[in-house]
Amino acid sequence: MPAPVHILGIRHHGPGSAASLVRALDALAPAHVLIEGPPEASDLISLATLPGMAPPIALLVYPKGQPEVARFYPFAEYSPEWQAMRWALRHEVPVEFVDQPFELPPEPEETTESEDADTGSVPEDTEQDTTQVLLQQDPLQALATAAGHSDGEAWWNALVEQSVNAPSVFEAITKAMASVRESADEIPPRELAREAFMRLRLRQVEKESDGPVAFICGAWHAPALLERPSLAQDRALVKGRKRVNVEGCWVPWTDRRLAYASGYGAGVLSPGWYRHLWQRLADGDVVTLAAHWQAQAAELLRASGVAAATASVIEAVRLAVNLAALRELPVPGLTELQDASLATLCHGDEVMYRLVQEQLVIGERVGEVDESAPQPPLQADLTRQQKRLRLKPEATPKDISLDLRTEAGLAKSTLLHRLVLLEVTWGELLDAAAGRGTFREVWRLLWEPEHSVKLAEATLYGPTIAQAAAARATAHADEVSDCLALAELVRHCLLSDLPEAAERIIDRLQAVAVDTNDVFVLMQALSPMVEVQRYGSARQLPTAALDRLIDSLAVEVIAGIDYGIHGLDAQGDQEACTAIRSFHRSIALVGDEPLLVRWRDALGRLRDDRNGAPGVRGLSARLRYDDELDDSATTAKALSQALSPATAIDEAGRWLEGFLGEHGDVLLLDDTLLTLVDGWLTAQDEDTFLELIPMMRRAFSNFDANLRRRLLDLITRGSGTSGKGATHIGEDAAADAAFARALPLLNSLLGVSRDE
Repeated sequence: MPAPVHILGIRHHGPGSAASLVRALDALAPAHVLIEGPPEASDLISLATLPGMAPPIALLVYPKGQPEVARFYPFAEYSPEWQAMRWALRHEVPVEFVDQPFELPPEPEETTESEDADTGSVPEDTEQDTTQVLLQQDPLQALATAAGHSDGEAWWNALVEQSVNAPSVFEAITKAMASVRESADEIPPRELAREAFMRLRLRQVEKESDGPVAFICGAWHAPALLERPSLAQDRALVKGRKRVNVEGCWVPWTDRRLAYASGYGAGVLSPGWYRHLWQRLADGDVVTLAAHWQAQAAELLRASGVAAATASVIEAVRLAVNLAALRELPVPGLTELQDASLATLCHGDEVMYRLVQEQLVIGERVGEVDESAPQPPLQADLTRQQKRLRLKPEATPKDISLDLRTEAGLAKSTLLHRLVLLEVTWGELLDAAAGRGTFREVWRLLWEPEHSVKLAEATLYGPTIAQAAAARATAHADEVSDCLALAELVRHCLLSDLPEAAERIIDRLQAVAVDTNDVFVLMQALSPMVEVQRYGSARQLPTAALDRLIDSLAVEVIAGIDYGIHGLDAQGDQEACTAIRSFHRSIALVGDEPLLVRWRDALGRLRDDRNGAPGVRGLSARLRYDDELDDSATTAKALSQALSPATAIDEAGRWLEGFLGEHGDVLLLDDTLLTLVDGWLTAQDEDTFLELIPMMRRAFSNFDANLRRRLLDLITRGSGTSGKGATHIGEDAAADAAFARALPLLNSLLGVSRDE
């Protein structure tokens, strides 16, 4: 005779379901436990009782060699399936996952509507298999509506999840779900196939088991598992399904990814609250449950500087318990506790309560996997380094400042940079080389479960973070023919302390640079290399290769710059000016005098090239003036030619914009230049002047407020006596009146407010 079967329909992440399930298993004492879940991961169940397994954690399952289509099966400590695994292992009862074997997602043209309407099965977190609900509504909501309740979530929580029920509750749940399924017009084919797979395995276990069999499944499937179509019918439903060679492991998960609010619809709105329920359900004391919750809420508020008196905590507990009684609830639910906290601890301030909502209701926990559990090699290496460096993964953003002069700070920075190369963006670099030279970095850390998938994908590059990062960087470099992208790869390799990989990419960059016609791209590629060479680094550097790269890039730029400034539009002119400024600073840092002389000669040619971009010509004149290569008279001549009546107004404006550049102090220091600019502006007719205003605003936009005020004051008082053609506005009453009328426009032009 087949063994008796007990179908225990639960809701995933349900603390009351989990507590009732444990009680039912104790009462039934099954000889075999089946759990709805990925059958390929059954061997991993035996690790659930290892001391280092701390939920939330998830099963990561993916086809061998294809981690990009991985699926997650997450568990919290209050997940019924997690408790069923641990119960079976403690009692030395055979336990396994039963469900449809892993299938590759359909091609886009084959995609059909999602078919996973499970209210309690372990969900698959993939875009191709997103849980949708039969009848376009949650089955729980259908049951709640039938029972006269408007909120299916609150109804189910009050009935099931906020209490420990007798084993008979599962029979009631199965009957309720059967009534919902009867009203469905059609069960999607994939659901029927899943249930057929479950029944086929259940039949085998029934025959082999010498005692009761417990099958833990999503409540939606419970009625289907009690049905007994013929063996031929079930086999027909699963016919043609292709099996895939699958790999799996346990990985850390987070509270936020369990939360519905974070975009993961796993049926739990508030992981932190459910954990609290699980921990306190056994107490059976509603006051204790409410007291622990409100005490935690008060502690969070106090840590944020909000006064939360003990008397207010007591009042919050009383209010929550009374609200539950008024609403005919056996224990205060989350709504009652929230209402009480908001009224007594937060004084009705919803903004203040958001802190409690984020940290207490949703939770901030990141799970841990025992060190002895099999993990992909990169995940295992990362776990070891996280523990060694005391970099604990957290589910909320956390900023850390690293001093690269210390061994610990440098090691942490190196690890985070290597992960960036692997596209594992656990850390985001917010501020580098700030405060104390180039030996300080500020990172923002945030752990997301998807990082485990990226690590699994990168395993093909090597078994350690360092090896994989170096191999991936060099492999990517071989596919790239863009100088800027290659320069960025070199920089990342240097920051990741991967000198050999950096040297290989440097060779690749040199080869690509020879065939690059855009000198401005080469200029931008040079700057980060020069900064590293000039200021040094706490990391090991391939000095000889860097020197060769810098020299070859600089030579290519100087050789091609004369042709590069021809035919540029206004946008290209501005971008060229930006690149030239960066290159000019970089070439000065190199310290190669012959190279610097060649560059300065090139600036002279750019200044005098009447066919070149106007902005570049103006910038070249300014750079030679700042470096004292051209005197005031030479610069004034270039300025006078650029602003002559024969020059088109747009060309003259772009020249002046390039000349003024990032610093306008040249007009304060040289009265001759100020007079030339002033005379050119005042000589324009009204229409031309209005055309110039946007261009002049851009030219003055980089000046700081103090410089703009000083310049305005100088013009107001007169430009002085040192410059040729200097004017003194106060000498002529008519000029004074005209200037007063023009002053608001001049304020606008210079970006000076009325108060300033």
